[in-house]
Amino acid sequence: MRFRLLSEVDAYREGVWVHLGDRKQRLLLAVLLLSETDPVHIEQLIGTLWDGEPIKSARKVIHHYASDLRRHLGRARAGGHLLPEGKGGLYRVRAERDEVDVHRFRDHAREGYARLHDDDPEAVRLLRAALREWGSERLIPGEPLNGLTGRWAAEQRRALREEHRAAVIALLKAELRLGRHARIIPELSRLAGDGPPDEEVAGLLMLACYRSGRPAEALSVYAAYRERLADTGALPGAAIEHLRERVARRDPGLDLAADSAGFTVVSVDSSHGISGISRQVC
Repeated sequence: MRFRLLSEVDAYREGVWVHLGDRKQRLLLAVLLLSETDPVHIEQLIGTLWDGEPIKSARKVIHHYASDLRRHLGRARAGGHLLPEGKGGLYRVRAERDEVDVHRFRDHAREGYARLHDDDPEAVRLLRAALREWGSERLIPGEPLNGLTGRWAAEQRRALREEHRAAVIALLKAELRLGRHARIIPELSRLAGDGPPDEEVAGLLMLACYRSGRPAEALSVYAAYRERLADTGALPGAAIEHLRERVARRDPGLDLAADSAGFTVVSVDSSHGISGISRQVC
C-alpha cells in the first residue's frame, strides 16, 4: 500500500487506486497519517474537520467516515492490517513509514542532513531522494494536501512547503561545497524565477555563477533580484549586498578552495519536520 500526501491525498496498491471518499473523508485520513502512530481523539478530529464549528451529527459522520476507510483500505490490503481504529474515542491508521510519502521524504532528508558536516556526496543523493517524493525531478514543489480545505490543511501545507524549501537549500549548498557549481545553475535559475523574490536562492545562484567563472552573470542575477524586489517595495538585505560587493571586487574568499565554512546543523523532529536551518551562504 502507498499513500500520497505531498500532492492530492491518495492511496494505491500495485497501481490500483483505492476509493477514499469525499474531501472530508480524505482530510480524516490525512490527519491520521500525519499523526503517525499517535492515536487522535474524536473530539480533535471533529474540531479539525469542521474548523471548530462542527455540525450536530459530527460524531456520527466521523464514525461513518472511519467505517468507510476501514472497508476500502482493508479490502485493498491483503490481510486487512491497515485499519482505522476506534477505541475509547481514539482513531489511528496503522501504516509503515515507508508507505507514506511524507514520512519517506522526512526520513531521507534526516539522513541527508546527518551527512552534511562531512561533505559526504551521499548527503546529496539522500536529499535528492527526499525531494523526489514530491513527484518531480524539479526542485519546485507541487501542492501538498491538494484539494483539502480548512485551517489544519493550510497550516500543514505551509509547514510542508517550509520543509521542502529547507531541503532544497541544504541540497544546493551541499552541491556547491562539492564543487558542482555549473551543474546546479539551471536548477537555481528556475528557482530564482519561480514565485516571490528569494534572497537566499539569489545568493546561491550568484555564488554558483561566480565559481563557474561567470562573475558578470552573478552581478546580473543580483540586478534582476533587486528589480523584482523593488516591485514589492523592499530592498535587498545586507547579506546579499555584501555578496554583491565581494563578487564585484573578485574576492578570492568566494572561491571554493578558500571556503572553510561548514554546514549548519539542522534538527528534525519526525512528527513536526524541520525545526530550523540557517540562512548562511556556503
